[in-house]
Amino acid sequence: MGAYKFRLQKLLDYRVGVEKDRKNELGLSIRRLENEKDRLSFLKNEMEAMKRTFSEKTSQGTTANELKLLANYIDYYKRGIKEQKTKVKMAEDYVTACREELVKATQEKKILERLDEIDYGKYLYNEQKIEEKLVDDLVSFKESNKS
Repeated sequence: MGAYKFRLQKLLDYRVGVEKDRKNELGLSIRRLENEKDRLSFLKNEMEAMKRTFSEKTSQGTTANELKLLANYIDYYKRGIKEQKTKVKMAEDYVTACREELVKATQEKKILERLDEIDYGKYLYNEQKIEEKLVDDLVSFKESNKS
């Protein structure tokens, strides 16, 4: 009885490696997305703090130069938030693309695994037929020796 060897094993191993790489890439892209979201949250919090400071200074009465400076900070944070939203959107799109690549890699791997299962089933069937033939030959041989 020979040992079973899947004829496309190297391709299956390659597909397993590709799937593993795609999982790692997805994990990194999700981590990057979370970092971008954290940065956006930080910028929003800073802008809110600057708005509170601006309203406090306005109600207390302060110089126009200081109010102008605070207004510039608020504009700076608004631009930063706008840019950060773009970065978050890009990171989300990248996560989606990575997820799709992972699904595709997983499907390709599963196709080969299914082929391996079918091939292994055929191998077992053929081995069983060979074994049955050997048993029949052995029984026939013993019967012929008795006579």
